[in-house]
Amino acid sequence: FFCLSDVSCNSVAQKIYVELNNTVPCVRLLNATHQIGCQSSISGDTGVIHVLESEADLEWPLSKGPNPPYMVLLESSLFTKSIMMKMKNASSRVAGVVVVPKTSPPEFSPHTTCPNENTGVYTETYDHNLAHCNTTVWNPRGNGLSYEEFDFPVFSLKEDNETEVIKQCYFDHNRVVNGSGLQYPLCAMQLFSHMHAVTDTATCMRRSSMDFSTSPVMVCDPLGGYNVCAFIRPYNSTAFGHKENESVVIAAARLDSKAFFLEDSTGAEGSVSGFVTLLAAAQALCEATQEAPRTRNILFAFFHGEVFDYIGSSRMVYDMKNNMFVIDLDNVHSILEIGQVTNLVKNLQSSTAGLNFSFVETDFSQPLPPSSFQRFLRARAIPGIVLADHQTDFNNRYYESFYDNAAHLNLTYPSNLSPEEQLEFVTDTAKSLTEVATAVARTLFKQAGGNNSQVNKINADPKTVTQMLYGFLVRSNNSWFQAVMAPELKDILPNALTYLVQYLLANLTGTATNLTQSQCKKPDELPNESTYLYSYLWVQGMVPPNSTQRESFCVRTAVRLVKAVSPAFDLGDYVSKEYSTWTKSQWKFIKARIFLVASRDLEVKLVRLPPV
Repeated sequence: FFCLSDVSCNSVAQKIYVELNNTVPCVRLLNATHQIGCQSSISGDTGVIHVLESEADLEWPLSKGPNPPYMVLLESSLFTKSIMMKMKNASSRVAGVVVVPKTSPPEFSPHTTCPNENTGVYTETYDHNLAHCNTTVWNPRGNGLSYEEFDFPVFSLKEDNETEVIKQCYFDHNRVVNGSGLQYPLCAMQLFSHMHAVTDTATCMRRSSMDFSTSPVMVCDPLGGYNVCAFIRPYNSTAFGHKENESVVIAAARLDSKAFFLEDSTGAEGSVSGFVTLLAAAQALCEATQEAPRTRNILFAFFHGEVFDYIGSSRMVYDMKNNMFVIDLDNVHSILEIGQVTNLVKNLQSSTAGLNFSFVETDFSQPLPPSSFQRFLRARAIPGIVLADHQTDFNNRYYESFYDNAAHLNLTYPSNLSPEEQLEFVTDTAKSLTEVATAVARTLFKQAGGNNSQVNKINADPKTVTQMLYGFLVRSNNSWFQAVMAPELKDILPNALTYLVQYLLANLTGTATNLTQSQCKKPDELPNESTYLYSYLWVQGMVPPNSTQRESFCVRTAVRLVKAVSPAFDLGDYVSKEYSTWTKSQWKFIKARIFLVASRDLEVKLVRLPPV
């Protein structure tokens, strides 16, 4: 069977295949020692579909079924370490796995039990008794599934309609009846997710550097992106190094999260609760500090890549040590980091006067939980606090999994509310995080030397917290984000979260100017504007009454994006034990489709010839 042109091949393919357009693949990641994740063969992997209804059903694809290899479709309740390892150990009969996210199990964490092990302050050379989570196992639910390597593709389905199409094809052609399968034709699936990189980071970086063509192809890319940073009192962005007589309090939170399927990593409790709290605290503080002087500056730092051995924080520490940041480590007075804080309000004691609040401390000695603060301590003894909702192991039952989502935070709304009304509805979770943000802002104000008589006036805005939670976790394309982002950023996919936080922080803490859009994009051409101290962002405002058009304006802000790529890649040390070495493999394309397959004796191949 031969195709004589692209047109005829495409039309035939459309009749043969049902394309699955809403899938998320498990991809390959590499570090200094090994590789993890999944991939298909270079030409894709094909298998007869088998819908797994219980763990006992594994017998069919792993041993009894007469038509291997099988493409196993399972719902999330069966996406367990036990089942996945059984399929991994019988990979000759398993062509791939497709996961259908449904009801959340009681608990599930595919991360390790000891996150960022040996890359924080506790190592074999410093307080080794606390290394490797010897004292506190922070994530006891962790099964390590995300750190396994599978030599077959694993995809997640995102569209219910496509799931139903696959199941119907299975029931019509493949359903096991009385212990035996139906006859050909059978319903099959083909998954493409071939990864270019293999072995480890050193190998893939070396192979990338050996491509001397005019259009070199990267085999893998370092994980990372940008940290989002803003000083209450900005410094000259071109003057790096120590600042005499300057003392800075760092208020930090991490931006990123991880899941087995990277694109499914919402991180509701793991990261969103923390950085939303810090954003709200920054807004409250900026309003207060305009009126009340302080003796210390405050740096708001949102770190990217922390789940992968502290990429963002280790980069900032490296830059501070090497005069590549606007302050150095000696300028750092203290650090307050916001971790997982969803349930913290239960442990937050605040008097009605608003002055005698305090954070509950552990009543016994134990190591710090995994935190960016550890990377600063690794470089220098700095006082600090890690604010979290757990005294020992994590409360988060879904740490670094796709179940750590809006439902996990109990973000529920009355059924009769429209999306616009949901955006304004203050949930109990929003109320709790607003209280935490208020306490954080007041603590930072006092740490920065603010007047105690003013601290009671500092309050976070529950409406701001409500809209951010809704936007990040419920409907990311809602009017809140449209209101803060520039039109040209609406369709950004890489590092979208970083840009969202950048524009949110600018809108919450910056100053509106009367600059035009063209002036806003070229402020260095204006005599009265300082691009050394500020950056300028064109943002969209809210819709005025009796109008359908948003009012856009230019914001002058101290917010800046700062490189968050591991120093290991600047140093060319791809086997570093000091810095993160995580990379992500490149690939040519990702694709999934189903079709009916005849018996192997009658199979034909579709061959594409060049157009005549």
